[in-house]
Amino acid sequence: MVISRRALIATGAGAVVLAGAVVVADATHRLDDAADAVGLRPKARPVRSDDALIVAVAKDQNRVLSAIESTAAKHTGLGASLEPFATIAQAHVNAVGGPSTVPPARPVDADPVVALRTLATTLSSASTARAKDAAKAVSPDLARVLSSMSAGLAQCSRGLGALA
Repeated sequence: MVISRRALIATGAGAVVLAGAVVVADATHRLDDAADAVGLRPKARPVRSDDALIVAVAKDQNRVLSAIESTAAKHTGLGASLEPFATIAQAHVNAVGGPSTVPPARPVDADPVVALRTLATTLSSASTARAKDAAKAVSPDLARVLSSMSAGLAQCSRGLGALA
C-alpha cells in the first residue's frame, strides 16, 4: 500500500499545525491547561527567580529567628514570652524550605524594653520585606506563603510592641 502525495502533505500540515499550537500554548501559558483538559497532570516548572527569592527569604527569616533567640538569651526573664515568636519564626523558615541554620547573634541592648522595641522593629521590617517579596513572586503559591508570612510578622511586631 502506497500513501498518496495528498495524504502525506495533509499529514505534514497537520503535524505543523499541532506543533505550532503547542508552541503558542506554551508561550501564552496555556499548555498546562491543555494538558489538564486531556487528562495529563502537568508538573510545575521551577522559576529561577522564585528559587533565588526563596533562598533570600530563608536567609532573612533565619536572621529574624536569630534576633529573637539572642534577645531571649540576653534577657532570660523574657524567654517564655518570646518562645511563641521564635516558634513562628521557625515555622516561617520551614515554610520556605530553608535551612534551619541560625546566623550568629547580633548584640542585644541591655535594657529589655529597648531590646523588645528593637526586636519589634526587626520584625516590622521583615514584614515589609515579605510583602515586597510576595509582589515579586511568580508562583501564586509562593506569593500566598510570603503574604501570610508578612501578615504574621506584622502581628508579631505588634505583639512585641505590647510587651515593651
